[in-house]
Amino acid sequence: MVKSIGLTAFQSKETVVPIESWGLNDLVFARVRAAAPSGVTVLRIPYTKSAFPPRERPRTLFHDEKAELVELMRQVTNGTNCQRYVLVSKSISKFNDLNLTVRGIGIVDHDVPFRHRTYLFALSYIRVFDGRDFSIITHGSALTHMDPLVKRMLLGTLILGPYSELAEASFPRHPEQSAHNLALREYARNLLTTSLDKTLPIMLRQPTKETSR
Repeated sequence: MVKSIGLTAFQSKETVVPIESWGLNDLVFARVRAAAPSGVTVLRIPYTKSAFPPRERPRTLFHDEKAELVELMRQVTNGTNCQRYVLVSKSISKFNDLNLTVRGIGIVDHDVPFRHRTYLFALSYIRVFDGRDFSIITHGSALTHMDPLVKRMLLGTLILGPYSELAEASFPRHPEQSAHNLALREYARNLLTTSLDKTLPIMLRQPTKETSR
């Protein structure tokens, strides 16, 4: 996501740019494998992006997102037999106290009088499923700080998730240029790695139903 924010809606713009070449799926798998307990075999399960519907789609009154996600996981993992399944997807956050949001991996240029700042963010959400009944053992945002979200909201955190301030020159003049920007790629990969390495080991230590009795 490449997003510019001005004083008015007319000065704000958002563009989604494909970044498959950044290898973030490979990075996520590597961090899950590194966080898994010793002796545990980690299998990467192939999937297509179309298997998971976009989060931006309109919701109906009786829409059960959790049940739908469980069914999608059953379909995607069909033919495998794992004790747990880990799903890492994009997360979302409000930006400052504005009625605006940022999602996934991206860069935002906040240009208002007396405050022009550029920020890179890497927002991901982790769900760990029980491999037998696909109940969710634990879930939450990947974070670089373990303070509760409520505490960070009260402290006025700009983005509720991993982010870092960059030089204003880092913001691409043309959004499509960001996909080929090696510096942005490394910033994003490092931020995502830090958050996953901080969060995954805690989540993967959560006991299954059987071991918690």
